[in-house]
Amino acid sequence: MPAALIVLVSLAASSAARAQQAQVSAPAPADRNDEVLRRVLWSGCHAGVPDVRALAASGAAPWAETVARLCGEILQAQAAVPVAPPPIAHRNERSGRGTIVSASTLYGIWVGIATDLMFTINGARAAIVPPLLGMAAGLGVSLAVTSQHEIDNAQSWSIITGLEYGSLDGAFWAGGLDLSHEKVAGTALVAGLAAGAVGLVVGQKIDPEQGDVEIVRSGLLWGTVAGMLGMATLSSSGSSLTTFYRGTGVAMDLGFLAGLGIAAASDVSRNRALIIDAGTLGGLVAGGGITWLATATPNVDGHMLAAGALAGMTVGMLTTIYLSRHMDDDDDRGPTVGALIGRDPAGRWRLGTPDPTPVLDGLGRRVIGATFTALGGNF
Repeated sequence: MPAALIVLVSLAASSAARAQQAQVSAPAPADRNDEVLRRVLWSGCHAGVPDVRALAASGAAPWAETVARLCGEILQAQAAVPVAPPPIAHRNERSGRGTIVSASTLYGIWVGIATDLMFTINGARAAIVPPLLGMAAGLGVSLAVTSQHEIDNAQSWSIITGLEYGSLDGAFWAGGLDLSHEKVAGTALVAGLAAGAVGLVVGQKIDPEQGDVEIVRSGLLWGTVAGMLGMATLSSSGSSLTTFYRGTGVAMDLGFLAGLGIAAASDVSRNRALIIDAGTLGGLVAGGGITWLATATPNVDGHMLAAGALAGMTVGMLTTIYLSRHMDDDDDRGPTVGALIGRDPAGRWRLGTPDPTPVLDGLGRRVIGATFTALGGNF
């Protein structure tokens, strides 16, 4: 009997323990106000605060009064902090307004000078009035127009190129036809305005790249210079200025066509075009200087000097074009070569980044010092 009593007591104790454990592990019923608290916490007190205040007033949730008070303090502190203004947008450094305004002001002065020549205005006081009026008109009109219409550098230089080289081309051809000074000025003025209008249409309708405009300008510039030097080289003592002007006009037009063709067929950046211009100018000066030194006499032969400058200009242009042929390539050229001068996978020689290699003695132990690879790459 005592043994049976002990078994019954043990069974009763274990049943009570299991019942208590089941009671503890059973999930507590969900509080329907938890969703309000969850919404307030997720929003950082920006949503659900009125519901929390209603719970605090009714006493339905013990935490509601504390949460409502803290959210009120947070919202009040946030309202007191001044909101930082949005960052100022960076100025458009590519805007061509300043460029076109400056060029228009200078062109206005030229229009005034051309007016003096066309109408033979004599006297210092009378002759100064048209350039002053032209300058004011060029400045005022360009400022007014560009204040209403956005213009970039390529569009500005398209218009400027037309105004500049159109005037020069008109003057060369008018001089080649042996026209009077008045008619030369008038022809230059009309040609410049017409070419400037064409540049305006090209800039608006085609919207060329800066490199394309610079290539056309380079063609005009060096075509004109080559024409002048060529005519000076080939001219004789009996040659007239009209022949010189006609030859220069032809060379300018050919340079213009060449620039258009190159700009249409290739993608040259403005930086590369300017570097080629610099190399061409350097070649011209070097060719002329070397010729001067080689033929230094009391009377330097102008024909030889012009020929040397023309040859130097040509060599400088071609050399710079060749040396800058990879300038506009993509920057992603693969990993650098681990040598001072290396050959990359594309077969181009360029400067690399040599890595130091530790120096080891005959037993494989590292000693003080390091070595660098001077020449390496892919072969």
